[in-house]
Amino acid sequence: MRKLVSIWTVLPKGQQLFLVALATFIVIPFVVLLFLQIYNAYHLTQLGNDIAIKENEWKIAAAKLNANVDPESLKSPANQFAYKLMEVHDDMVAERRVIVTIQQPLGEKKLKSGKTFTDDELLNAASEKINDMGEAECAAMLETLAGSCTVMSATGRALGSNAYEYQLQLAFAEKSKLGTVDPTMSYEFLVTKSSPGKAATAARVYFEKAAGLRQRIYQDVADTCAAMRKKSGNCSITALSVASKLDRGTPMVRVSASAAYASLVRASEVTASTR
Repeated sequence: MRKLVSIWTVLPKGQQLFLVALATFIVIPFVVLLFLQIYNAYHLTQLGNDIAIKENEWKIAAAKLNANVDPESLKSPANQFAYKLMEVHDDMVAERRVIVTIQQPLGEKKLKSGKTFTDDELLNAASEKINDMGEAECAAMLETLAGSCTVMSATGRALGSNAYEYQLQLAFAEKSKLGTVDPTMSYEFLVTKSSPGKAATAARVYFEKAAGLRQRIYQDVADTCAAMRKKSGNCSITALSVASKLDRGTPMVRVSASAAYASLVRASEVTASTR
């Protein structure tokens, strides 16, 4: 080190300035760039390792659910959730529920009774029906697709001064069994979505007829799952929502619905269908 200092001191001023400039504009940036490349390479390696770990995590999670099912078909959290619901098909669990939205006009009570009701009286009468609405919807489910049903949540709210909306969440277990699953076969897990009750949702109806249409939708959902069970050997309803919503300013409603069905389909059948 002393030798380098002694050499530096004997150099002419111009050479000293040249070496300082060389270090400032070439050597130091080169060293910094080299460090950054090493740093980035290290972090890219770590990122690759993290991605590989996550890739293995979902495969491990899929294998834990069912080693006979193609892990790709259980990759998404939504499909894993649906599969877990299918596993407890015979049980009534809180996660398997139908969500029902029902809108009704308030002024019809005035017209039918011929009596005079204040807005507050109409609102109170509607809110007092909240629990009854939940129980009635469970009864419709029990007549069609459900073997058991319970009201998880029932709430209501005013829609302006002329209408009221009920929000119901009903946990249920199906009447029908899951079906057959051969533990020696390889399967693909499929989640099929549909808009059930085409006839029931085709046109608007007077709001009091909506309950009958919702019941037809529940039956249609049960029939659809039965058809899938006949074809694939098994089926489980994993999600269902139904809504009866008013056309603004009228006592008429439009009914809509969506459903999801889970099933295990033999891998050989899936392969054959794609050829």
